[in-house]
Amino acid sequence: MSDQFVQVTNESWGRRLSKALSGVVGGFLVVVVSIGVLAWNENRAVTTARALTEGAGAVITLDPSGRAPGGAVTAGRLVHANGRIVGPVPADPDFATPAVPANTTRLTRVVEMYQWKEEKKSKTENKLGGGTETVTTYSYSRGWSKNAIDSGNFAQPSGHRNPPAPVEGKTFTQKRTLAAGERSWGVAGPEIGSIGESRKLPVDQAKAQAIAAAIGTSVPVHVTQGAAYLGTDPARPEIGDLRISWEAATADRASIVAADGGADLAPWTSSNGQPIFLVREGDVPAAAMFEEARQANATMTWIFRAGGVFAMLVGFNVMFALVGVIGDVIPFVGSIARFATGLVAFALTALLAPLVIGLAWIAARPLLGGAIIAVGVAAGAGLWIVARRRRAAEPEAAAAMG
Repeated sequence: MSDQFVQVTNESWGRRLSKALSGVVGGFLVVVVSIGVLAWNENRAVTTARALTEGAGAVITLDPSGRAPGGAVTAGRLVHANGRIVGPVPADPDFATPAVPANTTRLTRVVEMYQWKEEKKSKTENKLGGGTETVTTYSYSRGWSKNAIDSGNFAQPSGHRNPPAPVEGKTFTQKRTLAAGERSWGVAGPEIGSIGESRKLPVDQAKAQAIAAAIGTSVPVHVTQGAAYLGTDPARPEIGDLRISWEAATADRASIVAADGGADLAPWTSSNGQPIFLVREGDVPAAAMFEEARQANATMTWIFRAGGVFAMLVGFNVMFALVGVIGDVIPFVGSIARFATGLVAFALTALLAPLVIGLAWIAARPLLGGAIIAVGVAAGAGLWIVARRRRAAEPEAAAAMG
């Protein structure tokens, strides 16, 4: 059977018009949601920054014996401790895994299955009268994937069926202990599991046989590249073949900024309700940990900010898509209309997004918030002036040509 499938679909102008009309509502909702995301993100950034500043001023760095300077009581207070990671290591309860190092912070079961994959490419052309013709080409190839691919959703599942995965990849953590001189604290698995460099744990033939028995399969079992290979021939993989291995993240020491809960280290809550729990591998000064946290907060802020602005632009374009569809009765008119509405969508986004961001910052930093709003207003005004000049120049150009 061919590994390529071509599908041609036609959509009438009336159907496109109906979808564009409903898109006006959908686009409006996207714009509203983007405004909410932008406002939430700026508020999150401000509260997190304030919490980190408060924490950096309140943290107590413990000495190598785990005591505070001057013998101060640290119960419930924010402390910075360096120590060895000890205690029971994480395990995979479903399989007899290779030996797990004593300094393991995170154990990951890696499962790959040889599967069919679908790639989709579409090309749409406008037709006279407002209709469209879309040619979609579906290409199928085989390869390894850590995620199960549902072939039931393929455009042409026949001849490209993937079997269900008998086992899935999974990550395991375990509550560990941070030992600093005379003191020690329990650290929750997810927190301590966030550090450490991963390396593969080689699987031997005996472990590979045990894996096959645990899954309940009778297919041949091999060991290739440190992984258990369940299939006839590793050199000629077939659909449904499996590769199973484990990776262990290891770290001998950790630095933690958290609340001293006596037996455990727990998140510390700032005055504005933000939790702080910082973990780094090795002996890292508190100041450096807080600086990394600030940088991470700034990075996350820009990621959400970019996502919110992009969503707003998409929402405005969807709202104005109706104009382009109406113009598509004559294809080149629709293209011109889409270009014009695209500029309008960009101008509205350039004006509204900085306004939302600036208003969110007004309470925390009035000068910064005002500057952001001013930039948005200037951008919107500049685009409006350019558009007016272009419109004014069109009649003059037409007269000169006449």
